Amino acid sequence: MNREQNNKVQNQNAEKLKEISKWTQRYAENRTLPFVINMMISLLFGFAVGIPSYFGGRAYRSGNVLQLWICILSLMIVFPALIFYSVPKWGGKYIEKLIRFLYRKEGQVILAIPKKTKSQRRAGWIAGLLLGVCVVISIILIVFCKIPIKYMQPVSALCVIPLIIAVGIWRPPSVKPAGFLVWLWPILYAIHAILVVAGVPIQFERPWIFFNILIPIAGYGILCGLLGHIYSRYALKKLKGLTHLEGEAANGD
Repeated sequence: MNREQNNKVQNQNAEKLKEISKWTQRYAENRTLPFVINMMISLLFGFAVGIPSYFGGRAYRSGNVLQLWICILSLMIVFPALIFYSVPKWGGKYIEKLIRFLYRKEGQVILAIPKKTKSQRRAGWIAGLLLGVCVVISIILIVFCKIPIKYMQPVSALCVIPLIIAVGIWRPPSVKPAGFLVWLWPILYAIHAILVVAGVPIQFERPWIFFNILIPIAGYGILCGLLGHIYSRYALKKLKGLTHLEGEAANGD
């Protein structure tokens, strides 16, 4: 009887350890605040570059020298800031400090990244080649086939969607987003492109036409990142519940 009870307890403990491992992995995979912050900063830089560029072009064509110089000076400030942010040894360290501050109560999580196999490296080259082909096709459609500018987002989908899918497929399993989140971003981008082609009035008009690309890319990315963050909160709650039960069992309760 004691042997049967011991076996039952061992099986229960094994199941709990599996659950702890599962929810630890899901929590670690969905710590998406770094992704959300980088997407939001990229969106701000997109606005900071796009708006002065557009109004600078208008000022140049209309002969408004004062407005032109204001736009040029704005870009002279933005571009060094963009370069500083883009270099990991410069702006990257401040982003890392911010992330550590946001996760200060939860500590650090390091996921093991397995060494890439030869087939994975080959798949990465194929993904890069396909992306290059998609870029060439989109340029041909816009420049030579004279696709209307209102279809800019659907044409960009030829590049953006394969890139996101390739990243989702060929990233190491240990650092992939959990479940449906890896597919939600390209699905939303594809739906947006279909709606544009169908004539649904969801696009910005001049002078804000560049938002038609910027907002779908960054907006859907931020949305998916926030969903991942919410899921990480759920996974952390499950994990705390399981470890709490384990602690009680260790104390003989």
